[in-house]
Amino acid sequence: MVIDFRSRPPFGAFASGTALFPRKTDLDFENPMLVPALNKNSGKMESARKCDMGLYFEEMAEAGIDLCVVHGRQTKTEGYVPNEDIARLLEQYPGRFIGFGALDLDCQEPGRQERIKAEIRRCKAWGFKGISLEPGYCLDPMYFDDERLHVVYETCLEENMLVSLTSSIFVGPDMSYTDPVRIQRVANRYPELTIAVDHGCWPYVAGILGAAMVCPNLYLYPDFYGYMPDMPFGEEFVKAANSYLEYRFLFGSGYPIRSMIQAVEQFCSQPFRPEIMENLMCNNAKRLLGLVS
Repeated sequence: MVIDFRSRPPFGAFASGTALFPRKTDLDFENPMLVPALNKNSGKMESARKCDMGLYFEEMAEAGIDLCVVHGRQTKTEGYVPNEDIARLLEQYPGRFIGFGALDLDCQEPGRQERIKAEIRRCKAWGFKGISLEPGYCLDPMYFDDERLHVVYETCLEENMLVSLTSSIFVGPDMSYTDPVRIQRVANRYPELTIAVDHGCWPYVAGILGAAMVCPNLYLYPDFYGYMPDMPFGEEFVKAANSYLEYRFLFGSGYPIRSMIQAVEQFCSQPFRPEIMENLMCNNAKRLLGLVS
């Protein structure tokens, strides 16, 4: 079994209301010098170019992926997906997806904290496993340890919900929003809260690997920053997974930024110890998501 811990399929508002779709590949640029770094050699994903769920499932099958974790997004800068769309996705395709909701952190209406608590509890009632946060994308960008986010962490802890933090060079107006010490502060403040970090705080890889060494509630899934060939610092993720992160490292494709087919091939080509591959591709995610009896 293969679990893709980060995917956003071309469904509902993901396809119509975010900057994710349609996804350009090398074929869509006349001048190769103009192809952005993360669009280069991005593999087979006609589903992302055409916003087609049928093609998505074909590519998912070709990649050998059995289950995808879908992360919500509610931002004014990168697009907005109502959590109802994720609930509808899970209902329409049972057994294919696990949901993580999102929160509109820009909302400053009266009763903001109660609204956030209510939305997290609504996601829990829909069967979602966690909440995905991208506070660097807010109109008023926030660091992960911003006091305005404490209500999110505390409610997720009360509701036994996971928290996913998206942290890389792109998620914020400057690289200070990628500083892993802020995630470490959250992990230390809430030691019983399970936190999964997407993108591995790239390029501050050494910092997040250090935080994960001392914070047992941190899980990492760097997706394409960990599996793309010749990605600077990618080998450091492999070293950590081969040692102390054997049970806290997860496979994620990052679709539609990269192809699911390509992601599996390139992840499996990394020099991970053969005996830990089942943990990385499946077992760690199953345990984290509560899918084991």
